[in-house]
Amino acid sequence: MVFPLAFYVFGFLWSLPEFREQQFYLFLFEPRLMFGRVVALVGFIIFLTALVQMLKAGRKGLLTGGLYSVVRHPQYFGIMVVTLGLTIMAIQWSGLKPNVVLVWFIGVLGYVLLAGYEERYLSSRFEKEYQQYKQKVPFIFPVSISRIPEPILTLIITLTITFMLTLI
Repeated sequence: MVFPLAFYVFGFLWSLPEFREQQFYLFLFEPRLMFGRVVALVGFIIFLTALVQMLKAGRKGLLTGGLYSVVRHPQYFGIMVVTLGLTIMAIQWSGLKPNVVLVWFIGVLGYVLLAGYEERYLSSRFEKEYQQYKQKVPFIFPVSISRIPEPILTLIITLTITFMLTLI
């Protein structure tokens, strides 16, 4: 779970010349940076809430309540939203827009792969219960289109967001 986030944070920090030059007034008051911080904060709250729910539940079985009733991988969703906010901030900071967006996209792919691995593990551990849960609850993003396989839908949403980021 840590590797894609570490990869993203390293790429993010590498792209911040204004921050390295200590132009903190831009960091504090520029509107896109403020928007990016709000998005990142929302993602952090989602991640933290899902983590607390998981820790409270312990190992008592399949966790299907709380945020886990909205998406099957709310921690990954939260991290994706955090890194999306950081990406919005990094785009404002640097002229390396394609690089920053690519790093975000690769990080999201990492979480999709991790979620796929978890899906296989949980399917083998909880069998029927997990199959029923999968039918009711979306994969990572809180949307579901029954005709499109969930990992493909996740990548379509991610590519759409990536494209929109390049327009900022």
